[in-house]
Formats: sequence, C-alpha cells, structure tokens
Amino acid sequence: MGTELSLERLVFHLNTLAELGDEVTSPREFSRVVKASLFMVMGTFSASKGVIFSYDGEKRLFSPVASKGLPEMGQTGGAGGGGVELKLNDAALKEALKCTAPVDLAGEEPIVRMLGPGKETLERLSARLVVFLVTKDELLGLIAINEKFSGEDYSDYDMRLLSVMAQQISYSLHSQTLLTRLISKYNENRELYKNLSRVYYDTIHAFATAIDAKDAYTKGHSHRVSSYCAVLAGEMGWNEGDVEGIRIAGLLHDIGKIAVDKSIINKASPLTSMECRELNSHPVVGYEILSKIKFPWKGIPLMTRNHHEKVDGSGYPDRLERAEIPLGARVMALVDAFDAMTTDRPYRPRLTFREAMEEVKRNYDRQFDPDVVRPFIKVIRKEINGESEHPSIVPFLQEHLENAEVARILEDFPR
Repeated sequence: MGTELSLERLVFHLNTLAELGDEVTSPREFSRVVKASLFMVMGTFSASKGVIFSYDGEKRLFSPVASKGLPEMGQTGGAGGGGVELKLNDAALKEALKCTAPVDLAGEEPIVRMLGPGKETLERLSARLVVFLVTKDELLGLIAINEKFSGEDYSDYDMRLLSVMAQQISYSLHSQTLLTRLISKYNENRELYKNLSRVYYDTIHAFATAIDAKDAYTKGHSHRVSSYCAVLAGEMGWNEGDVEGIRIAGLLHDIGKIAVDKSIINKASPLTSMECRELNSHPVVGYEILSKIKFPWKGIPLMTRNHHEKVDGSGYPDRLERAEIPLGARVMALVDAFDAMTTDRPYRPRLTFREAMEEVKRNYDRQFDPDVVRPFIKVIRKEINGESEHPSIVPFLQEHLENAEVARILEDFPR
C-alpha cells in the first residue's frame, strides 16, 4: 500500500513538473506566469504562504514579483510589490550563487548566518525554506515558502523536488531578464535612431536651403522639386522606401551648384560658353559629392547626375537615352523643368500654367519620358478635381486655375 502511495505521489509530482515546464515557457503575461508558478510550488508542498523575489543586480536588491498569503506584500494572491524588499551583503550574494539546494532558515548552513538583516525580513514573512534562483552563474531571485500546512517537516525528497521546480522558474526569470534588457536596448537604440534621423533630415534640409540661397529667384526650388518627385513617384506605384529616396534626392539634386559662382546662377543676360560649361557641371559635381555618402536609399547620386538628361539623348552630362537614364532621374527631369518654368528666373518671368504645359507637350518623348508625363498629368487632374488628399503641385502654382480651364489645357495629353 505504501509503495502505491509513493508511486501515486511520484506521478503527481511528475505531472506538476510537466505543467510547471509548460507554464514557464508559455507566451502569457510574465506576472501571470510567475504567479501561477508560485501557486504550483505552494500547492505541491501544501504551503500557505509564499513569495517570489526577483533580483536587480544594479540596485543589488530583491523585490517581490508574486506572493500569496502575505497581505503585507499586497493583495493576497496578487503580484508582490508592497514595499517589502530584501538586501543582502556581498558575502551572502556570493554564497547564494553556490546554493544549488533549498536553504532551511532553521538550519545551520553558512548562508543562513550570512543573511544578516535579510533573515529577519524573511522570518517576518513566515519563511521556512528559501531557494535561490540561479541560471548560468547569474542570480535572478529567490523563492520563499513557509511551513507545510500539515505541520509535517520537509523531507530530502521535498528538497530535491523544490530544487527542480526552482530551476524551471529560473528559466522563466532568465528569459524575462533577457527580454527586459533587449527591450531596453531596443528603446535606447530607437531613440538614438530618431535623434540621428532628425539630425540627418535637418542636415539635408539645411543643404537644400543653402543651395537655393545662391539663387535669389529660386527660393524653395529644391523643396518643391522634392515634393513633386515624391507625389509623382507615389502615383507611379513606387514603394514607401523608394518614394522617400527620391524625396531626398529632390532636396539634393542641385547640390553641385555650391561649386558654381553665384554671379553665373543669377545672371540675367545670356551666359558665355565658359559660363554655360561651369553651370552645366553642377550635376557631375553633385554626383561626386553624393556618391561618397552612404545613403539608406538607392540611386540618389545617379538621380542627381542625370536629372538634366533627355530621353532623345540631347541632354547632359552623359547624353543618355531613354532607359539608359535612371527612372528617378527621368521623374526629376520633368518636375525640375516644370518648377523652373512656373517660377521667375533671372532671364525671364515665370510661364503661366498653360505655357508650361505647352512646353511639356512640345517636349513630350523628346526631353520628357512619356511614362513620366502621363502620371504627372494624372496627378494634376486629381488635384484640380479635389481627388487628392494632400495636393502637392497645384498649391505651389502662382495663379488661380479653374477646373474647366485645366481640362482644356490638358485635353490633348494622353490619359
């Protein structure tokens, strides 16, 4: 009969260990996992009071994370945290790392003598057994439980079983510790990335503003080209990352003008051949500057180099034709020219919208790629018809446009 009871008890404990293993590896909320683990330990040994402390190595402090039967630590059965904390001296902490078995606070083990005021705190919580939670030589916390409800003493078998259960709970605490550190590092890196991104974008905008400042007539040109490029790329179905890339390229497309004399940029009379060569060098200079920067987006240096190429091969600096020109540069070529036409320049006043669109039509499939012109026209139609949530082109035009008038201007363009 005694053998049957022992076997039945063994099976029960094995099932408890299996359930505890499932519990500590479950994806549930950590506080619920720890609380359920404590309840299993107390239920196994018929203890009426218990607490699990986690250890903070930086603060060198044990703080309760779950308790039961101890109203002074918070609601019975709830998470701990009622102000009862435990602090051990260095000798006790060092000895705790060596403790592979539960410690009987009524015993004479060295660790008991080393606990100092910590022992008094544990005794106030009616603790009889303490088992330290250690994984990979790292102290993670401890479990404390009181006497058995029956008054029966803890056996060697109970001690071994509690050791195994404590090891299971240690795994859970270890995983939570790693997760907490990972989340902390992630949040730290995310904040750092945000700050770097702000600096990055602020620097790019500062460059764009500096470029436009060289030309008294084109203030805001780079920002408008950037905005036009982004909305047109979006209309063409580009993904979010590529849209952002061409937005940045738009801000920087004229960066090579930093190397061009300001008097040439602002000259109202026709340029000499030498002045033309200097002005037309800006795409190559821009490419040389930007190609040395590791952008998180592809193609920015080439978009800058090729934004004055024409699909018929008559552009500069490389006289590329059609598909030889990067698509981003073909987009930029159109919007750059469109903004130049619709703003005042030192050599001529701005063109009206009708005049600008006549120029686009005249250079359709010569200077401008038809596969870019068509979605550009589509964007304008949408903005005029109120179908665009955030209009980005029409609001910049310096004239009032009626829907019917725009429809007449655009009627010859393919849909």
